[in-house]
Amino acid sequence: MRHKRKDSLTDSMDELESGVGGGGGVGAGTNRRPTTLNNKNRKRCKVEKTVNVGEPDEMTIKGYKLSYAKVALISLLVICTGGLAIVLITWRKDLKMKSIYKQVPLSSADKVLLQDNFEQVFEEEVIWNRNRPLYFINKKIKYVWDASLQTFEKLRNLDQGMKQADFYKLQEGLSRSQVVQRNLTFGENLIKISVPPVLYLVIHEGLNPFYLFQAYTVILWSLQYYWKFAVIIAVTSVISVTVSVWETRRQNRNLRDTMKSESKVRVVRDGKEITLSSIQLVPGDVVLLPTTGGYTVECDAVLVDGGAVVNESMLTGESIPVTKVAVPDEVAVDFNYDYQRQYILYSGTEVMQGKVKAGQHIKAVVIRTGFMTTKGELVRAILFPPPLDFKFFSDFLKSVYVFLTLGLIGMAYSLTMWIRNGGTISEILLNSLDILTFVVPPILPAALTANNAFAQRRLQKRGIFCLHTKHISLCGGIDVVAFDKTGTLTEGDLDLAGVCEIKNHQFQESESDPSRLPTDSLLVQTMASCHSLIKINGELTGYPMDIKLFEAIEWNLTENAGVTINPDYGIATPTLVSPRKNTRQDGQHGGHLSLGGFAPSNLEIALLKQYPFDSAVQRMTVVAKRKGTQCFSVFIKGAPEKVAGLCKPETIPSEFTRLLQYYTQQGFRVIGAASKDLKPGLSWTDVDGLSRSHLEEKSSFLGLIIMQNLVKKQTYGAIKELHEADINTVMVTGDNILTAISVGRDCELVQPDQTIIRVTIDDTANNFKVNYTLPESENAKIIQDNRQFNALTNDTYVFACDGPTFNTIMNKDPELFKKIVHRGKIFARMLPEQKIHLIEALKNMGRQVIMCGDGCNDCGALKTAHAGISLSMAEASVAAPFTSRNVNIACVPYLIKEGRATMVSAFASFKFGVAFCFTQLISVLMVFYIGTEPSDNQYLVVDIGLAAVPILMIGNTAPHTQLVKRKPTRHLLSFLPMFSVVSFLFFQTIAYIFIWFYVHQQEWFEAYEFVPNLWPPNRSYEQTNIFLYACAASVIAAIIYSKGAPYRRPLYTNCIMSLWTVAAVSTTIFMALYKSDDFSERLNFKIAPSFQFQVIAVIGMIVNFTFCYIWEMYILDGLFFQKVLPWYKENIRGPHLEFEHLERELMSCSSWPPLDKNNGRTPGEKYPGYPLPDVAAGITSKNQFRHQLTETSASMKEKFMRGSSKNLRMRSSDDSEAASELLRETYENPESTPVHITTNQFAENEEIHTSIGKLITQYPDQKSNQLSDINKDYRARGKETAC
Repeated sequence: MRHKRKDSLTDSMDELESGVGGGGGVGAGTNRRPTTLNNKNRKRCKVEKTVNVGEPDEMTIKGYKLSYAKVALISLLVICTGGLAIVLITWRKDLKMKSIYKQVPLSSADKVLLQDNFEQVFEEEVIWNRNRPLYFINKKIKYVWDASLQTFEKLRNLDQGMKQADFYKLQEGLSRSQVVQRNLTFGENLIKISVPPVLYLVIHEGLNPFYLFQAYTVILWSLQYYWKFAVIIAVTSVISVTVSVWETRRQNRNLRDTMKSESKVRVVRDGKEITLSSIQLVPGDVVLLPTTGGYTVECDAVLVDGGAVVNESMLTGESIPVTKVAVPDEVAVDFNYDYQRQYILYSGTEVMQGKVKAGQHIKAVVIRTGFMTTKGELVRAILFPPPLDFKFFSDFLKSVYVFLTLGLIGMAYSLTMWIRNGGTISEILLNSLDILTFVVPPILPAALTANNAFAQRRLQKRGIFCLHTKHISLCGGIDVVAFDKTGTLTEGDLDLAGVCEIKNHQFQESESDPSRLPTDSLLVQTMASCHSLIKINGELTGYPMDIKLFEAIEWNLTENAGVTINPDYGIATPTLVSPRKNTRQDGQHGGHLSLGGFAPSNLEIALLKQYPFDSAVQRMTVVAKRKGTQCFSVFIKGAPEKVAGLCKPETIPSEFTRLLQYYTQQGFRVIGAASKDLKPGLSWTDVDGLSRSHLEEKSSFLGLIIMQNLVKKQTYGAIKELHEADINTVMVTGDNILTAISVGRDCELVQPDQTIIRVTIDDTANNFKVNYTLPESENAKIIQDNRQFNALTNDTYVFACDGPTFNTIMNKDPELFKKIVHRGKIFARMLPEQKIHLIEALKNMGRQVIMCGDGCNDCGALKTAHAGISLSMAEASVAAPFTSRNVNIACVPYLIKEGRATMVSAFASFKFGVAFCFTQLISVLMVFYIGTEPSDNQYLVVDIGLAAVPILMIGNTAPHTQLVKRKPTRHLLSFLPMFSVVSFLFFQTIAYIFIWFYVHQQEWFEAYEFVPNLWPPNRSYEQTNIFLYACAASVIAAIIYSKGAPYRRPLYTNCIMSLWTVAAVSTTIFMALYKSDDFSERLNFKIAPSFQFQVIAVIGMIVNFTFCYIWEMYILDGLFFQKVLPWYKENIRGPHLEFEHLERELMSCSSWPPLDKNNGRTPGEKYPGYPLPDVAAGITSKNQFRHQLTETSASMKEKFMRGSSKNLRMRSSDDSEAASELLRETYENPESTPVHITTNQFAENEEIHTSIGKLITQYPDQKSNQLSDINKDYRARGKETAC
């Protein structure tokens, strides 16, 4: 039996844990660890292996064992290098393993080295028992030894490989021995987050290369008696380490306290009910949960008896109660943890209410505990986030290597000069070693942290919260933004627009108020029954759409406490629905409005069994029974195409497809409804045993429920701003594709000049055909031949496809898949995992992607994107890098602006830091030539006064108000940033040379006298003026690298930097002009006796600044960055990234994609039989949505001349013939307009005709007759229709 096979599998793992069984592997059944292997096996085992193959966390694994010979050699090396070798060895785990361990087969490894797809390296210890490996733990997940495969495999969960019926065979609970074994295998049911000890964190931070470099700097400067700045560096380093340690411990404590949960639970073990701590739960336990609700689930468990309403906001970000039902007892159906969420109670979720047939407890089987649960996965995503793909940091490290190399050259020059000048040993060594402190700005890491902190503070003021500040810079290079639709682009709540019922196999006129339909309408009864609503404190609770529908029909919902048998039904009836008593009902019969009577007092429906809505099947189903009937009924509600596929063909009107297209193309969300009466005489036990497919098959289609989902007002401006910045936008939704296209058109996510091409597939066993059609949309006209289409194929077409098509193409045609992803705009009916695949595909093509969603089904995509923005403040949003308090997409453009500003600030801090260090280095090397150097006070002036403030505050400038097309440079080591710094250093070197020789040419010049071991050294004209020019270079660098537009606001908006600039300029000029013996003595200056020389020196500084400013702002930025670089990329370099190559390929191919037939109706084609039901007009009068008539004639003209635009976009023409044609088209095809005039509304819209009359007077006389005739004809036709 299946459950026995499963138990044997788990027991095998238990035996592996306890050292029993597992034969066939190396060392199995022996009492000693294997020490020898034949050459073939040794070679095979030496090769690295892979774990988690095909999964996102796929890793390579190698085995290692301590090598005593290598340990002895490394110990000697550590002693010889004074401990530096151990720093280098422990810096990288792979280097450490290769240095003191030897690689061995996994079967004999004491340590394993794992490397993931992000090239992160992990070192883990292998736990042994009875001379064989058992397991190791990586990222809180256990990997157990598989002797048959000679490798480690991730621990299998209980539910993997089980059938649905297998859970019912576990209801007697586990035995004591099974509990012990499974506790050893799976561990405690606890999400344990340890808080690292302070000493560990201090050592970990202290071994950071930058802190090691700062320690080197402090020691060296202390030996040179430059203790003032050495103390400052030491204090700031200690503060930085302390803050980092404190923040790390605080975050870990908060996460530990938030995620830690323990409670008492009732469990069935050995056939008896016992109470124990939730920490003691193991997979396979049967838990009994009270129906009263109000408690938190402590594990992942599958319901086997009863149902529950739970709040899953902790995991999904959706605070709407979710209904869970018992898993069907079906032997042939595999259980799938990822797709059968309606049967699973997840750890961390709150049970609000339970229902059960008998007793006071619902019953569930524990399947996952601890970090194996969905909650555990969420915590692991926080603890072990993927590394940031920010090129700046890797480029920065590469630049440090280059700088250190240059520093070594400078050290060699320093040694030569001091030896030549006759310096002492200490002067030669200390001054030469001091050169390395110039090449790497020790305060730069703190500056980058400050930039992120400033950005985070600005974001918080905008209601945007950031999980990791390093993500902010990633937003600077964003070129694609993917949006969810419902709750993101559109309002989260749906409003009922109307219902369209089927009678006599035809759709009837739509009814905007379904409470006017007779209560015996099956469509009304489906709306009353097919939902998962409950009452909490007397209030209806559940999905907002279900609440809207239920309230619209004005029925009552009654919940029966307990499990007593209802005599009216002969079974327990937990939920009853019925029309409100004494409520007048209006019904429509044959198009004539007639008053009905009162709601029948005996009409009542018992809701007996639910299949909650599941995105995988896109529908929900309810089994019910009407009071007084002998048969059970099935009510179905969901995606129209899915529901229609379950119905008898004769119950589906011939115009179903066209009518569905009509509504979805106007942006409505359409829901299909169906019902079925089961065979009379079936008992409830028989019905309860039927499978879902049997219950749903051969149903009768009842009609359509039309919901309106308005676009948020902030969406329009945000989309427009993104498009103006040449940032591509994509919609990823679970809604109908035509609805998605309509919303995309409405908010201009799909731009007016773009043609939408829908991609569909015909996928059979022997045939895979891709079809390209043009769905009816606003400006994407239906083209009948490829000659017309070819003009659009260069850059104006975009793709729309649904989830099944997306999935099939991804699996069967990778090359076509890339094209669809690259040019795709609308991705509809997408499952959560398909959203992840889309984001990954965009990233793999070289795109930088933001995903913006409401945090419900978008959690995976939010974490996968470079930057995910959750519009939900629920707990699940903590896994997204960004969370917006304002639930609209206006935060997206601002976040990109902030990302660009932060990225530019990081570049500015780097360039200023490098410019400052190397200008100081050049100045020092020049004065080393004559055997002198700056005094301590001079160093203090430049290090504290001129360097510390700008490098820290340069990022305190807010982003620019405009989002420009040109994206900032993302690569630090690219041509322009490096050329900017190198050219600046070149200009400063010229300035130094100028002042050096200009000083030498003065009559009052006196040569410097070198005296060994003299401190401070003798004063020097060269050193004094070189120092002043070095100060000027620091100020110039700070100003030109603090530029504002186009990514940041002007420098003067940064108050601290503005004040510093004024103070720095004043101080530099003051030092250059002021004469005082006390002043010169304090700074060790030898001031020129000529004031004229001082003025000329200051003029030289001003000329230097002017030239550098013009060079940076106008030559590099204005010419090279804005014009030369784009020309170079376009004409010489060509495409660089994969999506650029793909775009060039598509632009050059005018014959692809081949256009197939159009599946929608052509312009002017009318629907057969009767005018289409007018829903939109009812929406306007009932809900006062955005498409309302205005009182001004100009607005009325624009409104009326929208023609057949389903998105109601304003589109007027100044040409009278065009206006005339539009009016005539609107008259001839009223069904093509989303807000057309019905007979009942004709008299109410006299203002339209008045507006047309005013329109006639605005056109030339020769055209007014034509418009007048149309207006008269329209009036006559309308009156005739009304009669």
